[in-house]
Amino acid sequence: MRSANGKYRLTFYGGVETVTGSLHWIEFDGRRILRDCGLFQGRRAEARRINSELPFPAADAVHLVLSHAHIDHCGNIPTWVRQGFRGAIHATTATVALCDIMLRDAAHIQEQDAAYLNQKTNRQGLPPVEPLYTAFDAERAMGLFRGYHYGGTAELGPGVRATFLEAGHILGAALTVFELDLPGGAPRRIGFAFDLGRRHLPLIRDPEFMERIDDLILESTYGERMHEPIETAPEALGEVVRRTIGRGGKVLIPSFALERAQEVIYHLAQLKDAGRLPEVPIYVDSPMATAVTRIFQRSQHYLDDEFRAFVERAGCVMCPPLVRFTDSVEASKAITASTEPSIVIAASGMCEYGRILHHLKHGIENPANTVVLVGFQAAHTLGRRLEEGERRVRIFGDEFERRAEVVKLDAFSAHADRKDLIAYVEQVRPRRVWLVHGEDRARAALAEALRERRIAEVHVPRKGDYVELV
Repeated sequence: MRSANGKYRLTFYGGVETVTGSLHWIEFDGRRILRDCGLFQGRRAEARRINSELPFPAADAVHLVLSHAHIDHCGNIPTWVRQGFRGAIHATTATVALCDIMLRDAAHIQEQDAAYLNQKTNRQGLPPVEPLYTAFDAERAMGLFRGYHYGGTAELGPGVRATFLEAGHILGAALTVFELDLPGGAPRRIGFAFDLGRRHLPLIRDPEFMERIDDLILESTYGERMHEPIETAPEALGEVVRRTIGRGGKVLIPSFALERAQEVIYHLAQLKDAGRLPEVPIYVDSPMATAVTRIFQRSQHYLDDEFRAFVERAGCVMCPPLVRFTDSVEASKAITASTEPSIVIAASGMCEYGRILHHLKHGIENPANTVVLVGFQAAHTLGRRLEEGERRVRIFGDEFERRAEVVKLDAFSAHADRKDLIAYVEQVRPRRVWLVHGEDRARAALAEALRERRIAEVHVPRKGDYVELV
């Protein structure tokens, strides 16, 4: 990868020492090729600065190769478009369909947040707050996408190609193998394995193994932790539901609208089919999750054999009779105000925005209720504070005492755990491994474990570090 000063270079930038805001790039023969373009999520002012201040002029990037449609991997694309990016965006066909929902929704949130903040700035005589990007930017971004199936290869110009493999993480998620024709030798093969999924996840096929990899850029989100077995997820969820409904409470499930909400629906459908679920209403109170679920229904060719077999027996798994999808604000308010026992699935998964905040505001102080965390909770988020057992939390600027039970179900994670990550490296056997997408403790623990096994040369880069490939 040759930059303007004659270098072939791989740069680690966003999502290196943390798990959000994924952004890396390859410089090849004067071209910059981005791998992912995610929103950094955290404290508001810090997130605004990181997301808006790009590492180089957006117009200098000529391609973007996207792993999947989670916001921490795709959510900053409209910012780059707003600032001048006009290159092609390469992703699987399912990811393209999902990004059409995710990016438009993210733009709506940016515009809403700016309008809310401007109510205060106007009163205080301060300059108006501009949204990070708008619906117009998201619309322009969608015009740049190109779709591929697994096994498909994107030609990124003379001497560089990118092939998409099943990641086993969410619908359409892809591992990427870049093949670079460097001067004077065999092609260099660089594999990006984040977000790497687990084997035997519901709905999704198992991750594929890369071949003949020189450099493996690997996530380390759970580099120091092991998950509960995937097979325990349905019954663990059922036990929490039965316990909560038995005491007259609500089950509040903060959930990522993409994939996790559909997994929860799938498990609830299985419990219902087995007679292990109380007769209570289940609300999916997220317009985005509703739209994403429709894409799941249309994309069954991406899903695994177990899911298709269950569909043949049980019918529409993603729209069982017991689930009620809500779009309107009025319907959402009615669910929040109701005291009847129920299950409520709402975004966001880390409790940072979305309708789940309204449900928590009205339900966090009720000891009959249970908050069920079914995904990773990043540092400084409300979800992490709940996971760590804080007794007093702030929601919409007001302080509440947490009296509701909080349960973390690790079996639901769609990320590879420590054992899975080590096994993947042992199978792929790259020359070098670069650990990203993890908090420092997790990266250090995984690096130590890999070095002990002497499988490959192991590196733990910092933000802005790069490696010369020639």
